[in-house]
Amino acid sequence: MSLQTAYVADMRCVLIRLIATTASVFGFLLGGVAWADRSPDPTRLPVVIASTGADHSVIVEKGDHLWKMSGHHLQSVLGRPATNTEISPYWRRVVDTNRPNLRSGNPDLIYPGEVVTLPAVGG
Repeated sequence: MSLQTAYVADMRCVLIRLIATTASVFGFLLGGVAWADRSPDPTRLPVVIASTGADHSVIVEKGDHLWKMSGHHLQSVLGRPATNTEISPYWRRVVDTNRPNLRSGNPDLIYPGEVVTLPAVGG
């Protein structure tokens, strides 16, 4: 292999890396990467549609996720914003309670209109 052939092969590799990097950057800038909703309305609490004992059924709205719903519910019960340390064990209970009933079966993928059960706090 001549020096010129090796140089051309190296330049092709550099060009391919440059194109891949540029495509990744443009994809990121143009919204190719999905991000969680970073601007939720902090004052909106889940709407309670039914109550069986102390559990609450809530309809999922666009932008909701189980962590946020858990935090809002704890906030309404505690009368103050819940800490991540408080939300974490409750969120695990919410996931365990709802996993079998979710349309996707995946607690990270919930759909607007689904009904989620928020178990009693402290129970």
